[in-house]
Amino acid sequence: MGSGVFAKLASAITVKTAAVAAAGALVVSGAVGVGVWALGGGPHLAVVQRSVSVPVAAGAEQSAIAPCQAHEKALGGGYAITGGGFATNSLFVGDAWLAAAYNPDAAPATLTSYALCVNAKPEFRGGIGWSEQVHAFRDRGNKMLSASGGGMIHDLTTDGPFVDAAKHGSASPSCPGGFTSLGTEFRAARTVTGRGVAPVPLDSLTTKSAYTEAATPVPYVRLNPGTRLSGAVFPVHTTEFITHQTRIVDPQPPEANYAVSLRPICVRLKAVSVATAKVSVAAGGTAGAAVSCPKGKLVVGGGFQFPAENETGAAEAPTRFFGDGWLYAPSDAPAASGEPSGHEVTAWHVTGRNQQKAGLDYQNSVWIEHSDRETLTGNGYFDTHRRGPDDQELRVSPVPDSQELVATAVCAKIDAKPTEPAKAPAPPSISRPELPHALDPGPGTPDGTLPGSPSPASSAPAPGGSSSASPSSPPGTTPTPGGPNSPGTPTRSGPSRPGTPSQSGAPTRQQPQAPAVGIQQPSAGGQLRRGCEESFAATARTRPDDRPLTDPQYTSWRITGPNGPVTLGAGASGRFLVPLLPDGTYKLVFSATDPAAGLTGSAEISVRIVGCIR
Repeated sequence: MGSGVFAKLASAITVKTAAVAAAGALVVSGAVGVGVWALGGGPHLAVVQRSVSVPVAAGAEQSAIAPCQAHEKALGGGYAITGGGFATNSLFVGDAWLAAAYNPDAAPATLTSYALCVNAKPEFRGGIGWSEQVHAFRDRGNKMLSASGGGMIHDLTTDGPFVDAAKHGSASPSCPGGFTSLGTEFRAARTVTGRGVAPVPLDSLTTKSAYTEAATPVPYVRLNPGTRLSGAVFPVHTTEFITHQTRIVDPQPPEANYAVSLRPICVRLKAVSVATAKVSVAAGGTAGAAVSCPKGKLVVGGGFQFPAENETGAAEAPTRFFGDGWLYAPSDAPAASGEPSGHEVTAWHVTGRNQQKAGLDYQNSVWIEHSDRETLTGNGYFDTHRRGPDDQELRVSPVPDSQELVATAVCAKIDAKPTEPAKAPAPPSISRPELPHALDPGPGTPDGTLPGSPSPASSAPAPGGSSSASPSSPPGTTPTPGGPNSPGTPTRSGPSRPGTPSQSGAPTRQQPQAPAVGIQQPSAGGQLRRGCEESFAATARTRPDDRPLTDPQYTSWRITGPNGPVTLGAGASGRFLVPLLPDGTYKLVFSATDPAAGLTGSAEISVRIVGCIR
């Protein structure tokens, strides 16, 4: 195109338009920027979603990995579960995103993992480890002694293994310096080893600015509580502050032993703000919200929150009490449901699910049993209804018809040059870390590896520790001897996440077989006392090389209850908490996986569950 042609077109170029040369013709389109020319269809900065979907069997966990292309950088990711279930892990694997889901329902579900990919190389903050945990166990925030009661409240928040866990119902991992948090990685963990554990969904994975006007995002993460207020009676000297005198159920359900460890995703960005949208989620139903960013800004992250502003420092019940049903987001994704992989991200999509039942009373309503109506003394208890005709109703709160969900999108400009794919790009090399011990691998793929994906070449570090990876620089960087990214030198750019390990297959074995498995304790037809810790023992040996399998990571104990399988624990032997199931006969299953062959063997017996006599 000659200079004369450019001169003639100069007057046509305004703030809103730019000349684009495509297929030999000159057209006018929306501006890339004032005075910016994109010739020959050159690259432009864009954020796209890359997605992968896998089935999740009933009562199982499964994971999926969505990789970015070779010329792209992963900014983060999200997940969507169609059917029952919720996310238990959501984290980086090199320049890919891993999401794992747990499906407690009797019907199968589908998990979709999304990677949020940008064709540029923005600066990531390195050196950030898994430094915070959020526990499902949660005590009442405004708990206190009555003025005349005296003494100390002794329950699981003051004594026993859950003392520290009661203090960490939420966390806000921060990004230092001039870096912005695009979101938070999280993964499953146990609180107390040797006890049964069951996953619970996240209640918040968002920014604190969701409550305010657009602002710089501050991550905020919280789990649904696995605790319930006790229905047992306890003596009270006065009803003063009775709503603050919480008693917690003992023994705790397996949900109370669940936690997630966290780390923020920190990137240097410009013009950062947070867009929000609110939607009411009807009791027993679902509702979706899509949040877009202002023109000129990219969607670089997002999240959700179920607000309950009166949960701390108020005598009333919180606006949502999860003992009567969970509120959570089975979909927190940079794409609409069913959108093909590779589409540009224009909004952040959140689906809220409300498992509560409208009109029912909260289970932490306060009652006084057989009390003297003049002196207001007697026995107090927390329940949904009175037990006797003269019990006093101090506070009863019905479940509302609907509750609010806040969806957020992090909006920003990326100050980096766009990259373009090579003529013959190599497929992304990704490795899948092993599932955390708090979860069990799903059926069909014992180690959670996707069909056709490499065998686990590296392990996710233990919660609270820093990540470990093969000796390679962060994704998108090239180490040079003595350079800033050479081994032994603190990383200055690139996300704080596992490097991209090279693919490696499992050892070659001829005619592998599932492990030989047997249950030694309890015996077939034996009794287990619900709410008590019982001893379990089994044997598992690989075939044909007859090696013992004792690693808890590859073994699991399950008991099939009325609502599906319940995980008791892991390891060839140990003491596990028996779930609170009704009297009856149940199937007890011990499973072991050969990590080299990828095959699982199981043993099953029938046991009876009876009451726990202490």
